[in-house]
Amino acid sequence: MIEKAIMGQALAALSDELGEENVLWRKSDLVPYTRDTFTISPEEDNKYFPDMVVLPRTTAGVQEVVRVARKHRIPLLPKGGGSNRTGMLVPIHGGIVVDTIKMNRVLEIDPLNLSVTVQPGITLKELEEKLSGRGLALNQEQGSVKVATVGGAISSFGFSRKNQKYGTIADRVESLEVVLANGEILRTGPKVLYTSTGYKLSQLFVGAEGTLGIITEATLRVEPLPEAKETVLAFYDDFWAALRAAERLRGSCAAFVGAEAYEVENAEELGAPEGKKGIFFVMFEGLKGEVEAQAEFVRDIVRETGGALASGYDPEGLIGLYATQWCGLRAISRFEDEVLPYIPAQHIREYYDRLWNEIMPKHGLSPFSYDKLSMDVGRYSMLYGRFSIPESETGWQEYRRAHREAARTAVELGGSICACTGVGISHRDNLDLEFSDVALDVMRRIKRVLDPDNIMNPGKKLPPG
Repeated sequence: MIEKAIMGQALAALSDELGEENVLWRKSDLVPYTRDTFTISPEEDNKYFPDMVVLPRTTAGVQEVVRVARKHRIPLLPKGGGSNRTGMLVPIHGGIVVDTIKMNRVLEIDPLNLSVTVQPGITLKELEEKLSGRGLALNQEQGSVKVATVGGAISSFGFSRKNQKYGTIADRVESLEVVLANGEILRTGPKVLYTSTGYKLSQLFVGAEGTLGIITEATLRVEPLPEAKETVLAFYDDFWAALRAAERLRGSCAAFVGAEAYEVENAEELGAPEGKKGIFFVMFEGLKGEVEAQAEFVRDIVRETGGALASGYDPEGLIGLYATQWCGLRAISRFEDEVLPYIPAQHIREYYDRLWNEIMPKHGLSPFSYDKLSMDVGRYSMLYGRFSIPESETGWQEYRRAHREAARTAVELGGSICACTGVGISHRDNLDLEFSDVALDVMRRIKRVLDPDNIMNPGKKLPPG
């Protein structure tokens, strides 16, 4: 916690710069900033409070906050929409939360060069609405799209359900403006999607979780709105049958937007024949003739792999239900978590067998039946698996042990611990399983160069060392 004398100085300086209404310090005002949606230990719930919260509107305002924090060596935690699942927003060292939600302006839309420049606090949903009015789209469709901000998506390496055609937020970043830990303002490069000059400084801050600086502006690639959209939905006996269709799709040249294969207890409410539990859906966008041809190609795959094509369904409703189920309900459920690893295709069955038949039973954790087996089928393929945690401190400890065993299994099978959501606290202490000592040391050296006083979201992203 900040010493009383320093707290007074900081409050006075920041109130003068930002206005008293944009500096929160009373405990009742700080409660919403004590956590994100990370599954925290019962003993630590409501334990960590920031010393204050600031709500700047400009880069100059952020710069002043950083100067004050640097002078007194106060930790800084940049915050976007707050939907993160890994604890990257938990103020474990107190400090100042820099809430960027009032930095929500669209600064420039450039249809000719297919780019948009925005402040970091605009939500993805609001940005899509503004772009749609100009015939454009960002296509960063992550489950938390209604509340997630551009800055938060960049800082956490946000995943997109449309990744096969459009990539993720990382692929859309052209240039960033960042306030560094010493108060300097960095422009990472020109506002172009591709250049072979200099180091790719923008990518340092993608997925950095606010540990290297505070993003205050972003220029992103956009695309024209598609002429047509279509979703093919099919049902299979189980996940493994749906996965065979997914593998056929991935091995083809079909230009789909994104796809999922997963299993539920009963798919009849979606129009499935009795007994079908496997679901496979593929999304298409583009020119009308292109979409129709690609969709028919996938219907042929479904027929050839023994699937049952759905009819009379609402594709937008289906995607909305899926997003709500995965990224909405999890935010209000306190004693549950998920694994989101990348596993090479040839080891998917082995991973799931070890996860659900060995690791989870060993530690008393139970899978959610409708989220036990699931896979994104795009270019950034990752697996999903959600489970419940016993509501006790012992249950939480067993959960953390299982969490590490699952991470070890992913690495042993040639994959990655987490293909989505970032690191925060949740995955921090498992990075030693995935990265060598040399790699971790290089990361720590980058952190020390850009943040020598360790004030930028300390204790997150990298394990102590």
